Amino acid sequence: MVRWATIVLSIIGVIIAVLAVTTGKRTLPDAPLARPASVNPFGRGVAALGIVEPAGRAIEVAAPDPGLVTEVFVNVGDVVTKGQPLMQLDTRGIDSQIIRAEGEMKAREAEVQRWHAIPRAEDIPPLEAAVQRAKASLTDAQDKLNRSTDAVKSGAMSARDVASAQASVDIAHAELASATAALDKLKAGGWKADLDVAQANLDSTKAQIAALQVLKDRLTVRAPRDGTVLRREVEPGEYVQGPSMANAPLVLGNLTKLHVRAQVDEEDFALIGSDSKAVGRTRGASPQELQLSIVRIEPFARPKLNLSGANSERTDTRIIDVIMSIDGTDGTGGGFGIVPGQAVDVFFDATSKQSSPGGSKKR
Repeated sequence: MVRWATIVLSIIGVIIAVLAVTTGKRTLPDAPLARPASVNPFGRGVAALGIVEPAGRAIEVAAPDPGLVTEVFVNVGDVVTKGQPLMQLDTRGIDSQIIRAEGEMKAREAEVQRWHAIPRAEDIPPLEAAVQRAKASLTDAQDKLNRSTDAVKSGAMSARDVASAQASVDIAHAELASATAALDKLKAGGWKADLDVAQANLDSTKAQIAALQVLKDRLTVRAPRDGTVLRREVEPGEYVQGPSMANAPLVLGNLTKLHVRAQVDEEDFALIGSDSKAVGRTRGASPQELQLSIVRIEPFARPKLNLSGANSERTDTRIIDVIMSIDGTDGTGGGFGIVPGQAVDVFFDATSKQSSPGGSKKR
């Protein structure tokens, strides 16, 4: 009895399930798009991904060497001129070397001044006295020689005594010559070669200080050209890794004119030229159309780096950069509400090609 009851309940359950499925099936309405689709306005056109950039591209300003940032002089939105300080790195290490080199320079200058101070006034009288003593000794020796010679004639002295007196005269002559030479040397001043060595040492120390000053000035990061600060990724007290940093501490760009860098697929590149018409369309809830004018086509293919995120997008292709100016921009987006780094859809009219690609329409 229980077995039959189970079978009947199973059949009833199957019937209920079939009825629920057949009666519950209904067609769901199509959901409207969140925003209008970006459609190519040209009948025969080429689509590409574009990135808004400042005229002359954005400049990533990095520190020349790793170091501690002690001060940042600019903020986002500040307009800077070429050579204006942007941030300061710690200079204490170089300052200590400059202090040491300046002390050495004073010692080198003292050596040069000492050479020019020769002879010292107090050193001359002793040498002059030595010359006078040598002259007196020579006079005495000469007088003794004369007496000895006269004594030999009278037989009072021997020839040996005369030879001894002559030797004394010779020694007196030598002492006088030595004392006179020492006095003349002192009065002549320092040796020119010694001055050249001292001056060379002084010049070398000055050059070392100048080199350290250049390295110190290098730690003041300055604007490479006129522009506007677009991004600031550093604060005082932070340590920067130098040029090897993944993200630059500061980014500058010239916003007086905005450009769009479009990535044209190598397979579509032959369909456009320097005179091709182009339009851009911003993304988002309120897309706006941009009138573009080709500035130049860069004749160099490279791997695709900027991706749009579409499922059908190919990442193994190569692209050619096409640079276009945005007509009507005045450096603040020209009322279009666009900023550097923003992605836009770019469309080229393939039917308006009038010249071979790779040229430049205007600079």
